[in-house]
Amino acid sequence: MGSRQKWGPVTRLSRLAGDQDGVSILEFALIAPLLLTMTVGVIDFARMFYVRQGLEYATEEAARYFMLNPSAATTAVTTELRGKMPGTMGPSVNVAYADTANCNANSTVTCTTITATYSFSFVVGYLGAAKTLRATAQAVRVM
Repeated sequence: MGSRQKWGPVTRLSRLAGDQDGVSILEFALIAPLLLTMTVGVIDFARMFYVRQGLEYATEEAARYFMLNPSAATTAVTTELRGKMPGTMGPSVNVAYADTANCNANSTVTCTTITATYSFSFVVGYLGAAKTLRATAQAVRVM
């Protein structure tokens, strides 16, 4: 009876508490969802700013096109704007025009405000619903 050691419940518990096997995988399992969520959120916000910058650029280019071609139809300007959008987002852009005659006290000058909107959807739902991105540019046209 002398060489056999008996393990009581307190001894087993203290031995288990000192065991470090598998701790790192447990820590990773607790932290990984948070890190993944933060990474996807940062990428999604960066994508939104990229689309917003592309919308601003396309709207400014459309206004420039309208100034150089003052008699162009708004459909041609819309086509120009949609063609300047990055990727395949062009057809999803809505364009509105507002003319102001005599905008700088000259009857031959027309100022046209071009407003482009795009409905941006986040990849992950926790960042919110779709957000409408808007860009505005003004074309001063001599008629």
